[in-house]
Amino acid sequence: MTADTGRRLAIVAVFVTIGLLAAGAVAGVSGLSEMGQPSGDDVLDRTEQRYDAAETITGTATVTVTNDSESKTATVEYAAAEPNKTWAAVTSENRSYEMGTNGTVVWAVGENQSYGRELPEEAAAMNDTTDPVPEENVTATLRGTAEVDGESTYVLDLEPTNESIDAPNTTLWVDTEDYRVHKLTTDDGTNRTELTVEETNFNVSIDDSQFAPPADRVAVTTVERYDSYDAAQSATDLDLPKYENGTFEEARYISRPESTAVAQQYDADGENVTVLTATGASSYLDDVENGTAVQVNGQNATAIERDDSAVVYWTEDDVTTGVVVEGTTEEAVAAAEEL
Repeated sequence: MTADTGRRLAIVAVFVTIGLLAAGAVAGVSGLSEMGQPSGDDVLDRTEQRYDAAETITGTATVTVTNDSESKTATVEYAAAEPNKTWAAVTSENRSYEMGTNGTVVWAVGENQSYGRELPEEAAAMNDTTDPVPEENVTATLRGTAEVDGESTYVLDLEPTNESIDAPNTTLWVDTEDYRVHKLTTDDGTNRTELTVEETNFNVSIDDSQFAPPADRVAVTTVERYDSYDAAQSATDLDLPKYENGTFEEARYISRPESTAVAQQYDADGENVTVLTATGASSYLDDVENGTAVQVNGQNATAIERDDSAVVYWTEDDVTTGVVVEGTTEEAVAAAEEL
C-alpha cells in the first residue's frame, strides 16, 4: 500500500474523530417535503445537531482503502471532547500510531517516529471539534433507506455546493432513528474508501490525559513571531543576516529538539524575499534533487527553481543560510549577495 493510501487512512480517522461526518457537511435547514419525507439536507442538519449536542464522543470504526492492485484495512478508535480535543488510534496489519490534540499541542506518535507542534494562540481558539469547516459546503440527495448491520439508515449522496470542486463520489448512511453515522464511502475513480462505524458513544466521561501528548516521546515544535529584526536576533544565538534592499515585515523563530530556524520576511518593492537561517538542515538538504551549483560572493551554493519561485542556499559550520524569491535563480543569487 502506498504512502498516499496511508495518509488516506489517517485523514479518514481524523474525519471520524472530529465529527466531520456530520458537523461540517451540512447545507442548512430546508424543511420537510409535502409527503413528510425528510430531504437529504434535512437529514444532514439533524445529524449535525445530534453530534453538536454531544459534549464528548467516542467510538470505533473500520476503514478499508482499495484500488485496482491493493487493499488495506485499519481499525480506528477515536474520541473527541468540546471544544477542541481529539484523539485517534489507528491499527493496521503492519503499523499502528496515535494522533490527537489537547487544544494547545497537536501531536502524532508512531512506532519509530513522533511529532508535536504547539498551536498558536489564535489557532487554538479557533480549533472547535464540532464545527471544523464552514457550513453550507455540501448538499445532500436522499437516495432512500437501507439496512446497515441490521439498523435502518437513510442513504445520502453528498456533493459540494461549489461545482468547480472535483470531489470524489461520496455516500453517507445515517440512522433513521437517532441520526448516528453508520457508514461512509468515497470513490475518486482510483481509490475507494469505505468507513464503517462499529460503535458510537455520546456524552461519556473522558479523562483529559486521553488527549495529552506523550511527553517522553513527542518532540514539540514551537513557533514564535517577531515584528522587528532586533527582537528576532535577541531571541536566538544564530547570527541573522539582514536584507538591506527590503523592508523587514516579520520573523518566525521555529524550534525543535534537533534544530532551530529563523525565517525573516522582507518586502522588496512589492516582492517577497525570505531569508532563512537554520541549524540541523543539512541532513535534509543532502537528498535534494535538481539543484544547480552557483556562487554567492565566492561561496559555493545550491539553487533550485520551483514554479515561479527560486531558492539559493549554502551551509557553513552546520548553519544553513537560504534566500527565497518570487523569481529566477539569478534573482535569488542577486538577493543573497545583498545580505
